[in-house]
Amino acid sequence: MKTENVRAFTYARLFATATAAAAISACGGGNGGGGFPMLPISPAPAPAPAPAPAQPAAAVESSAACFNEADFREGTTLEFEAVYPGASSTAKPFHRKSVTEGRESFAGANPIAFNVGSETVDVPQFQQSTVKKEYKDLASGNVMLYGKSTVTRTKITPPQSTTPSSDTTFASSETYSPPLSFPIDMKPGQVIQQKISFTKTQTASGRITSTSSAAATGELVYIGREKLDTPVGTFNTCKFSLKVTVGTSSLAKVTVNEIWQAAEGPYRGQVLKGIDPKSPMLVTKMTYSPK
Repeated sequence: MKTENVRAFTYARLFATATAAAAISACGGGNGGGGFPMLPISPAPAPAPAPAPAQPAAAVESSAACFNEADFREGTTLEFEAVYPGASSTAKPFHRKSVTEGRESFAGANPIAFNVGSETVDVPQFQQSTVKKEYKDLASGNVMLYGKSTVTRTKITPPQSTTPSSDTTFASSETYSPPLSFPIDMKPGQVIQQKISFTKTQTASGRITSTSSAAATGELVYIGREKLDTPVGTFNTCKFSLKVTVGTSSLAKVTVNEIWQAAEGPYRGQVLKGIDPKSPMLVTKMTYSPK
């Protein structure tokens, strides 16, 4: 599918400058001759001090500090718990662990795989393992999102030796073509829009069982810096708004997320708060181990 990148609206950094001027009055005298002495000439007034130069306006705070290159290094681990903002102290938190792995073949490319969930069930006659992954990359100052996958392998071993066992692998994937891409260095108010094709595919033991595709649009807005108080500390953060529209008709599915990423401290680059209609979250615990 032919793609179109809608231009990004950028804002240049603004600085204030000051100009100092002093008026100097000079008086000259000549040598006196005969008769009347020269009247003394009043000394010229001292030049007025130059005004202090104006302080430059604060540099526009880009979003670059809110991304961490270490996230893309193999072996980096992020683990956190989060709750709905305003949830009671007894609310059960959401838990997530992400481990950066090596590069893998996905969606016709070779992005970096992030293992964001592994589960195993092992009981007599039944074994099941599930692995969830996200695929991203960092290249030429741009974050690229390729999609995600879930692979579940189920093995059933009947107690009767005469009954054959079954070993089946189910997989589902969501891919973005071309990958969603945006620069890490954005200025407050900058908007990035991109048209892509969103494809969802399901397979069973390598055989495609269903596939669907739809046009989609991604829009990322860097709102600017914002101070954020969380249970893990108070941080200067970058606030983003991400809008994803799948489909082009009146039935299109629209998802809007607001995201706060740390610009400083031990969790720099990590999402501390996220709000969308279905799954708002506020981090209550975090362990970040960069490589």
